[in-house]
Amino acid sequence: MPTQTGHASTSTPDQHTALLAQQLAKALQQLEQERHRANLMEAKLRELNIPLDFLSTSTSEKQPAPKRIEPVSSQDTMKTIQRIYTDGACSGNPGPGGWGTVVYFLDGSVHEMGGREAQTTNNRMEMQAAIAALQYLADSGQSEPIELYTDSEYLKNGITKWIHGWKKKGWKTSTGKSVLNQDLWEALDVLNSKGVQWRYVRGHAGDEGNERCDAIARTFSLGKIPRLQQRP
Repeated sequence: MPTQTGHASTSTPDQHTALLAQQLAKALQQLEQERHRANLMEAKLRELNIPLDFLSTSTSEKQPAPKRIEPVSSQDTMKTIQRIYTDGACSGNPGPGGWGTVVYFLDGSVHEMGGREAQTTNNRMEMQAAIAALQYLADSGQSEPIELYTDSEYLKNGITKWIHGWKKKGWKTSTGKSVLNQDLWEALDVLNSKGVQWRYVRGHAGDEGNERCDAIARTFSLGKIPRLQQRP
């Protein structure tokens, strides 16, 4: 018969499980004893009116627990607006006009909007595009800041600088004249918030968002309906 070089284990799976259970019970018992001992020590210290934070003066000071970073769920990423582009166009100025707004989300998706008016100006279409953008942001309920890009210095300066003086003067300019497009400025003022970071982008300079908004606005101004990317 062949010679055996080792000894086969005589323990069964049930016996191994029982052994682990015994070890766990012993560890839990020791843990409970330590907890009881700590409670007794704490009670004694309180009885002696000794502050329990004295350990913070030791050489190994307690460090604050690291702040837990909540993971960003895919659902949140899909809903988070990253930036918005707006633009307006007008054939004739005044004349038939159109506006375009493109919303970019954190997950890479896009939502496009646009519209037209039969008789308007380029400035009004620039403003209407921004109103649509701010209304969309408000409806989303998002609290995170976003960047809003426009190639209209009239719009950017008006909403970030001039509007404060206009309101103080009762919607009058520095020369005493009535502010043009007051209805749209008031709508922008209501919808605007500190979370909106207004950015100027030079038009027709190859910026993807600006170029797309311009194409949407021009198509509407010509009485046509462009194909828009729409999120559900």
